[in-house]
Amino acid sequence: MGCIGPRRPRARTAAALLLVGLLGFLSACGDGGPAGLSTSPPALEGLSPAAAGPLESPVTVTLTGRNLSDVAVDGPPWLFLEPVDRSESSIRLRVGLAGGPPGPAWIRVSNSAGRDSVAFTVEPLATGDSLSETRALWVSRFEYASAEDLARIMTRAGENGFNLVYLQVRGRADAFYRSSYEPWAANLTGVLGQDPGWDPLETAIREADRWGLEVHPWINAFTGWAGTTTPPLSDPPHVFREHPDWVMVEADGTDMPYTTGSRWMTPGNPGVRTRLASVTADIARHYSVGGIHLDFIRYPSPDYSFDTPSLQAFDSASAVEPGLGFDEMRRRFVTWAVEETRDSLKAVDPDLKLSAAVWGVYRDVLGWGGVTTGYESVLQDDRAWDRGGLVDALVPMVYWPIADSYGDRLDFAYLADEQSQSIEAPTFIGIYAPELDGRGMAQEVERARMAGAEGVSIFSYSALEDGNLWSSLHNWAFFWPARRVR
Repeated sequence: MGCIGPRRPRARTAAALLLVGLLGFLSACGDGGPAGLSTSPPALEGLSPAAAGPLESPVTVTLTGRNLSDVAVDGPPWLFLEPVDRSESSIRLRVGLAGGPPGPAWIRVSNSAGRDSVAFTVEPLATGDSLSETRALWVSRFEYASAEDLARIMTRAGENGFNLVYLQVRGRADAFYRSSYEPWAANLTGVLGQDPGWDPLETAIREADRWGLEVHPWINAFTGWAGTTTPPLSDPPHVFREHPDWVMVEADGTDMPYTTGSRWMTPGNPGVRTRLASVTADIARHYSVGGIHLDFIRYPSPDYSFDTPSLQAFDSASAVEPGLGFDEMRRRFVTWAVEETRDSLKAVDPDLKLSAAVWGVYRDVLGWGGVTTGYESVLQDDRAWDRGGLVDALVPMVYWPIADSYGDRLDFAYLADEQSQSIEAPTFIGIYAPELDGRGMAQEVERARMAGAEGVSIFSYSALEDGNLWSSLHNWAFFWPARRVR
């Protein structure tokens, strides 16, 4: 399997992308698919180099020996091994070792007739050295209900190598902090707008400081309400009481209904964009945070929103641009929301960072078919935000496993490469922990590093807790200390 270029600077050329395509068919990932049918066992005669350090990761290693053309290759869980070329007498690997402990390791080859292994050494970092990468943890609003919960979350994150927490503080136009614009979330007391008597965001920041963690409040941009009825009265009022016209609308003019799912606000209405920008600035003015993290900064589907302000804006724009489509117009509404939010945040403090969680597949360039994409399916053009300098980091949610062959449908390895190589801003690859064991998570973290990403973001705290994944994360993927990428 191939990979694109070194970690930094990124190789962004068409030739580099072509190289991935050419190498991709050669082998499955190093943790092994089925061994070949050879009746002759493999024999290893050499390994070069036999040692390397984490700051050099990934390194190119060559195995020499006999009967190597059909072997599976594996090693300890903290090494990610990616064959890029092979013959009967040699295998060339890219080896990722920025995670995992120093000292002796091994690389093994095997087929149906037998196996052989050779020693490899991971050298320690020099005294005072550390990696440079962002290690973010998503903490959703459903994962805390008390100050004790947040203290435990920050302790776990700090002890296990994270350096950034995305703490969700706005779910559906409500607040898990003292907001000037929106009511206290009902999650905290059972009553929308009721003061819980404590401030989750303030508490999280205080607890995070004990561990050197930075907190970026995570706010849902356009999700407005969940429930089968209008939000109850509150002070301040919920947006759907104050501004019922902010709702998304179907093509036949029907308002998105109140259901048990989310009822969304339309970014085609200038008031929705202004509210998002105001909420962002309000948090930045009143809390000591490092930035703001946006989520649901998109449409639920192209079936929405045909509201009057959106249609009027489209009519005006298409009079100037006759070829403009309504899908592109809606992408622009979302982009304008990001831009207004960025401007509002930077007006408070130019050093604060704006990031966004974005769809893991931008466009289906390999023709997989039946794949939800950010650009077409949810009208999210995060590449335009990147080109325009509207975001300080993007976090693509690459919530799928590493495929047996590079570039197979929704292959984590391919998508990590494609996202990292296509985005100029710092890119933190989003990893979905609920479907991973410790080895799988370590390998996805290491594969994101090999793609050239500046970091990872793991969803989520409860998945690490429920899956008992903390020790694997600490001992393998996050063994070495890391400075956050700024």
